[in-house]
Amino acid sequence: MTELKELNDFLSPTLVVPAGGKEYRIKAVSAKTGLRIQHMMTLGFKAQAGESFTEKDIELVSDDEETDFFRSVLGDTYDELLADGVSYAGLRQLTSLVTIWTTQSFEAAQQYFLAAGKAPEPNRAQRRTATRTSTAAATTTPKRASASGTSTPKRAKATPGSKSSPTGA
Repeated sequence: MTELKELNDFLSPTLVVPAGGKEYRIKAVSAKTGLRIQHMMTLGFKAQAGESFTEKDIELVSDDEETDFFRSVLGDTYDELLADGVSYAGLRQLTSLVTIWTTQSFEAAQQYFLAAGKAPEPNRAQRRTATRTSTAAATTTPKRASASGTSTPKRAKATPGSKSSPTGA
């Protein structure tokens, strides 16, 4: 029987972030905070798609909730950052970094960090794929044949001036 290894052995429970000559250790978010982050990401996708929000959705992303959100994402490190005089922009970037680490991976967070908080440029393959259009739905696909193996005989078209029946009716 194969046994599983300790979960925390591969979850990277701490993110170490160098800032201002100091290393900040940010613990992985709680399950409750992780679910909140996921919900906020969903709201972002709704906003991007032009969908409407409920009153509860608006409450989740209000200015009053922002400070609480930063504190819950950054954990004990939040107070340390404030005591060290980190700017609001720095606090926001660190919160974004932890959000990416939580929702995607350490590698994605590292890429974000190394890009100084900017979304990385797509690589050559991604740029080429983005400029192509799909031709998968070709119009030359033949129509499906009759499943019964029989076909209905087609009637000949009447030509101008011809009678519609042998009797002329």
